[in-house]
Amino acid sequence: MAKLLIHADQQPLREIRLYKPRTKIGRASDCEIQLPSSRVSRKHALISREGDAYFIEDLGSTNSVLLNQEKIQRAPLQHGDRIGIHHFVLDFIEDVAENHDAADKLVIVEDVSKDYALGKQTVTALQHVSLSVAQGEFMALAGPSGSGKSTLLNLIGCIDTPTSGRISIHGNDIGDKSPDALSDLRLNTLGFVFQTFNLLPVLSAWENVEYPLLQQRDIDKEARRKRIEHYLKVVGLERFAHHRPNELSGGQRQRVAIARALATHPKIVLADEPTANLDHKTGEDILRLMKQLNQEEGTTFIFSTHDMRVMEMADRVIELADGQITE
Repeated sequence: MAKLLIHADQQPLREIRLYKPRTKIGRASDCEIQLPSSRVSRKHALISREGDAYFIEDLGSTNSVLLNQEKIQRAPLQHGDRIGIHHFVLDFIEDVAENHDAADKLVIVEDVSKDYALGKQTVTALQHVSLSVAQGEFMALAGPSGSGKSTLLNLIGCIDTPTSGRISIHGNDIGDKSPDALSDLRLNTLGFVFQTFNLLPVLSAWENVEYPLLQQRDIDKEARRKRIEHYLKVVGLERFAHHRPNELSGGQRQRVAIARALATHPKIVLADEPTANLDHKTGEDILRLMKQLNQEEGTTFIFSTHDMRVMEMADRVIELADGQITE
């Protein structure tokens, strides 16, 4: 997936992932990329994706669109191109995250289907899904309710097993594993962040983060203390270490859940609709925190979501509908 790095007056502003086939740029509120300046037309430019190629098009703007300092009406985009719109510069970057060698793939899903029995009927939640996730990706599984994204996340998280197909997690084929081995894989390789937080109400924030570490027998008391202190500080909750969940806000509880997920040093963090029960600002704060952790610690994040903010921040978006990956 390609992205734009947006600058204004030589100052970096933000990064936008081009996960949609068409991305409008302008001043209007319905533009995916809004550039706040009166010199920018309401609908100034359009970036479209045709197969693997991207194009930039002037939508009849007042002050034109520049590509590498030349006026254009419509032109193909290549890695490193610079789009000029008034005093904004948009650097076009093509990611190569999908070209990792197989050895770099933390998750491999091959031709996976999942059926559930509902009374006398069989409901198909996933149909012949294949994908892979590389080390360090920040990936979103997107789609409407009932599309199969949470089912796929649960299968990757070894919470459920596929009806057919194969799933490999960090080189482990989960179809060959005993229940105890799957439990060890969840404990040592995977971290979970749920939309309902799933904190133990009788335990403090400190104790909730500590709980999974108690299952890791090779971590002694001092190492455990240091990890808890570190991750509560990372999520900004060191002053709330001894508060129970009912004494914390929704955003603070989600931060405890993130600290708990990271404390075991997992290779992969699975986040199921992590912003669904949070207000807009808190949700954005949580997303920025997870993106920062992804970049600084190299932790792989996989989300199930229908939140546009998550999709915009993701390195890659896999869209599902009716249990299948859509193109």
